[in-house]
Amino acid sequence: MADTKISALTAATSVAAADQLALVQSGVSKSVTASVFRASAIGAGLSNASVATVSAGYAADTYLAGSAITIPTAGGWQVGTTYQCGFDMVKTAAGTAAFTLALRIGTLGTTGDTAVLIPAFAAGTAAIDSGWFEVFVVFRTVGSGTSAVVSMVTTCSHHLAATGLISTGASGFGYLTNVSGGFNSTTQTIIGLSINGGASFSGTNTLVQASAFKV
Repeated sequence: MADTKISALTAATSVAAADQLALVQSGVSKSVTASVFRASAIGAGLSNASVATVSAGYAADTYLAGSAITIPTAGGWQVGTTYQCGFDMVKTAAGTAAFTLALRIGTLGTTGDTAVLIPAFAAGTAAIDSGWFEVFVVFRTVGSGTSAVVSMVTTCSHHLAATGLISTGASGFGYLTNVSGGFNSTTQTIIGLSINGGASFSGTNTLVQASAFKV
């Protein structure tokens, strides 16, 4: 193996977090795992996105396709890990309930994962509307028991001033800030969102972009 050219080795089709790479550090040959190399070289950024439109949905709590970020190591969240997600929503005139989001952390990537925060905008109204939601999350602490805490800011920019999708705010912009209670972050691998427009809501989502850094 030592006498084989790298170009002659069998090509890897994927790289796992525990796979080893060779490097020279301060003149000394060393090995490094792929997860450590990624964190040091590019900040361990992970991303996801939607690849299909979902129509006439979200009248009940629904996991947002494309919002889930899966980290390579269970419980690998760090203090300062950030999660961001942006998504659009077009609402019909149906539905007048509060538009609610749930930040979910677990191992399923479904509504079966624990909701650690559930921010809700003020109730929408019976009017057609379109908007863009953004979610920003930071891990303040991590650990077992009830040691982990996240903070979250959620915004909505929409066409109507204070009707339609939400009635929070008075100029087509809604803003929520929340801090979670304590939870256990040592076993989960997936962070993502579910959304609920409430009874009779009929919404169409075309685009979701999500990312996480420092995990």
